[in-house]
Amino acid sequence: MRIGVLSFASPHTVYQRWAPTFDRVAEDTGHTFSVLPLTPGELQESVANDKLDFIIGNALTTVTFKKDYGVSNLLSLVPNYHSDPDHAIGSALITRSSINIEDIEQLSTMSVVSSDPNAFGGFQILAGELASLSINPFKDFKKLTFVGFPQDKLLNLVLDKKADVAILPSCVLESAIEKGLVPESALKVVLQKEVPNYECAVSSSLYPSYAFSKLGHTSHVLATQVVKSLLTITNKDKEAISGRYQYWSAPVNDREVFRLLRTLNRWPFVTNWEFLLKGAVPWVIGALILLLLGYLHHLRVKRLVVLRTRALSSEMEQHQHTQKELFEQQKQFYKAQRVLLTGEMASGIAHELNQPLAGIRYLTQGCLYRLTPEQGELNSALNKAIEQVDRAQSTIKRFRQFCQQPSVYEKCDLKNLIEETLNLMAPEFKRMNISPKLSLERVTTIADISLIQQVLVNLIRNSLDAMESEALPELGIRLVKEDNQALIVIEDNGIGLSEEALSRLFFPFETSKEKGLGLGMVICKRIIEEHGGQIHAVNLIKGLKISVSLPIKEQQDV
Repeated sequence: MRIGVLSFASPHTVYQRWAPTFDRVAEDTGHTFSVLPLTPGELQESVANDKLDFIIGNALTTVTFKKDYGVSNLLSLVPNYHSDPDHAIGSALITRSSINIEDIEQLSTMSVVSSDPNAFGGFQILAGELASLSINPFKDFKKLTFVGFPQDKLLNLVLDKKADVAILPSCVLESAIEKGLVPESALKVVLQKEVPNYECAVSSSLYPSYAFSKLGHTSHVLATQVVKSLLTITNKDKEAISGRYQYWSAPVNDREVFRLLRTLNRWPFVTNWEFLLKGAVPWVIGALILLLLGYLHHLRVKRLVVLRTRALSSEMEQHQHTQKELFEQQKQFYKAQRVLLTGEMASGIAHELNQPLAGIRYLTQGCLYRLTPEQGELNSALNKAIEQVDRAQSTIKRFRQFCQQPSVYEKCDLKNLIEETLNLMAPEFKRMNISPKLSLERVTTIADISLIQQVLVNLIRNSLDAMESEALPELGIRLVKEDNQALIVIEDNGIGLSEEALSRLFFPFETSKEKGLGLGMVICKRIIEEHGGQIHAVNLIKGLKISVSLPIKEQQDV
């Protein structure tokens, strides 16, 4: 069960005051109760939205909620400082001891503070007293300020000379002095009224104190059980001591509260237009919004038919143009890739052929050294064989030089290059349903853009191949600047490599692919090294991580 308590102090203080009372009620009834300290605005909102089952509030709050929300008053509180619950709370005008106030009209030129215009003891009671004297505090008090809760801070404003007078409920000053929050002689209550057997100084008439009420939806059976439990509490019980009251009594006569409402020109003596409008306005606004939305929807649909027709034609043309550019870009890229692969194959073949040719030459020369002068014909034949070996080596050298592509260095934005490469491979990502996780810094260096893109494509394609059988493939690409080096890191969650395969990753003609040539990683390594960088790979717990570092160069460094 949720109990909303009207709070003018800190929520912790209010909770400590009332929690023991409802812990006892919980023991007596077998139900669980939750104490919720709420400001006046929060309390009204919670009651309006049926978020509470019971409330503890002042007499004005109870009367107002009775009409608007069907709240029923069950009990009245008898406070420690007065035994008459009909006359338990009033307003106190508190100022510094050095200030003398003999007449209420003096307040019009002073700095006056209050917690809230709807606070019962903190403003409404005094406002009623002023209204009976034809004084409107909102118009006649030139320096009236509402500073909110908790109420104790109003005392500090007066002590610190930031305000001259504070309007507070009666007994707030005495309670603060008792707690040691305010020096005993520093503040005083002015324009006091004599009230027999009332222990606190007060500047107004007295009204009923707190009331315990139930909301309309709360079970009357439960309410009866709670009332029975509360009525068993006496002034000697720890619950009453903690709650700072003597006991609970039957509901008091709220005639004086209605008289105050009449003086303040509030409901039920005037129509509560604010409440009525608050309930009606959402419906009116909702209807207007629906009508407006319907009309706007009609215009929107009409406009969209025209725009979509134009946009569709434009998008089709743009799509065709983009597809054509992408196809040309891929065509040029794969052409450059074939040239690079041809050059690398030429280098590999030349290396492999030069070794046996060199062996043939050395063996032939060895035979020549062992010939006798009488073996002239054999000597001539062996010399011709050496000439053919030299010719073959010269041909291989010229073929290798022909296949090599010269590098073209220029300014290269690596972030843009990676993004262009990803766009180039977008169909592959879409096929595998992959969205690469990117973390790219802006890094610029001098490089051969075509060759670096060749490296990126090879590395990304290898990652995609490794994740071909992965249910949830993940590809991460990171570009950062570290110690004048551009670091590109590509990670996947594919099948990874064995330790043996990892150690021979950059060897020519070493491949784990069924139709691979084993030259892709060799090409990547040579391109990176040609740029003065490094490339290496490590196995992850699942997948492979390739790191490429390139020196960040200026134009004059190349």
